[in-house]
Amino acid sequence: MGVRVRQRDGAWWVFVNHKGKRKAKRVGIGEAANKAAKEAARQIQARLALGQYSFEEPKQSVRTVDQYLRGWLREHAAVNCKPSTYAEYQWCIDHILIPAFGGLQLHELTAEHVRRVIAQHVQAGKSKATIRNYLAPLRAAFSQAADDGLVSKNPAGKLGKLLKHAKNPTREMNPLTRSETATLLDAARSKTPLIYPLLLCAVRTGLRRGELIGLQWGDIDLDSRYLLVKRAVVRAKVGLPKSGKVRRVDLSAQLCEELAILKEIRQLEGLSKGDTLRMDEPVFLSPMGYQWDEHNLDKRWRETHLASGIRKVRLHDLRHTFASQLIEQGAHPKYIQEQLGHSSITMTMDTYGHLFPNRNRGVVDGLDATSAQPDGATCEPASLTPRNVARPTGLEPVTPRSVVWCSIH
Repeated sequence: MGVRVRQRDGAWWVFVNHKGKRKAKRVGIGEAANKAAKEAARQIQARLALGQYSFEEPKQSVRTVDQYLRGWLREHAAVNCKPSTYAEYQWCIDHILIPAFGGLQLHELTAEHVRRVIAQHVQAGKSKATIRNYLAPLRAAFSQAADDGLVSKNPAGKLGKLLKHAKNPTREMNPLTRSETATLLDAARSKTPLIYPLLLCAVRTGLRRGELIGLQWGDIDLDSRYLLVKRAVVRAKVGLPKSGKVRRVDLSAQLCEELAILKEIRQLEGLSKGDTLRMDEPVFLSPMGYQWDEHNLDKRWRETHLASGIRKVRLHDLRHTFASQLIEQGAHPKYIQEQLGHSSITMTMDTYGHLFPNRNRGVVDGLDATSAQPDGATCEPASLTPRNVARPTGLEPVTPRSVVWCSIH
C-alpha cells in the first residue's frame, strides 16, 4: 500500500498501490532520475492523502513518426539548418522516412525497423554515404525527441553499427588534363564567351558551382590577387559555404587579368546607364544580366562542353581539375586543403591522395643495408660473402655478388 520508488533494469520507477489499484511510472536512469522519482513519489503521496490523485491517464494526442518529423522539420530544421540542408532533409522525410516509418507511433520505432530499411537500401546498391544521408533527419529528430523525454532511446543513434555492411565506394572524380583544360577554355572563349570567365575561375580556384554563382565584386582583391569565398547559392538560396567558414583563395595572374577586364566592362556598362558598379553585385551574370540560376548555368556548361569536343566530364570536375593540377605543381597538401575549403587534411588526402607522386619507391631497398644511411651519404659497393650457410649437396656453391648501397633522398 502507498507509493514507493524502486530501481528496475537500471531505471528508476515510481510504483503506486492504493485501494486495490496499481500504477507504475518510469522516470529515468541516473542519480538525477532517482531524485526526481522521490520528489514525484512525495507529491503523489500528498495527493492521495487529499483524494486528488487519479489513476486515469490524461488524454494526450499520440504523435506518429510522420507528425513528429514534419513538426521537427518546420520548427527546428527550417530555423537552424542551411537552406540546402533543409531541402535535403525535406526530400528524405517525404520520400524515404515517411513511407518507411510514418504510420508508427513515436515510441514504437526501434533500431530493428531502421536496420530493415538499411538492408533494403544496401540490397538496392546504395552507398554507405547515401544511406547515412537518408537517415540523417531521423537521427537528428529523434535526438531532439530523446532530449525532450518523448522517447527513451534514439533508434538511429548508432548508425556506425547499423551501416557496417553497407559499401563505401571511393569518390568518383574525372579531372581534366592540362591539354583538355586549354581546349575547353578556348572553346568557351570562342563559342560561349559569356561563360568563359566563370569557367576560367572554376579551373583556377576550385570554387564549387554555388560559390561561383554567389561570388561578388566585393569579395575580390585584384591588387593582392585573392578572393574570399563568403557564400554559396544552392537552390536559389544564399547561405554559407559548405564548410560553414569564409576561406581565402589565391588568384593566378591570368585569372586576375580576365577579372580586371570583366570588371572594367561592367563599370562601362554601368556608366552608360548612369550607374556605378556595386560591390554586392554578382561577378558572373546570366545572359539576362541577373545572377545565374543553377539549371541555366548547367545548360550553358553542357553547350560549352559539347562545343569543346573533350571527353564527358561534369562541371564539378573542374574543381577536381584545379586540385590535380596543384598536385602536379608540387603544392603542399595543406595548401590544397585550404584552397579547397576542406574541413580537414584527411578529407583532402582521402580524395586526392592517389594523385600525389609516390616518392617512397626504392626506400625498401635501404632495408637491405646493415646500418641506416644518413641523408646524403654515399656508400661504396659491399661484397657479401655467404658464411656458415648450409647448402644442399650436389649443388654448386653460390658465387658472392657485389651489392651497391644507395642512400635514399
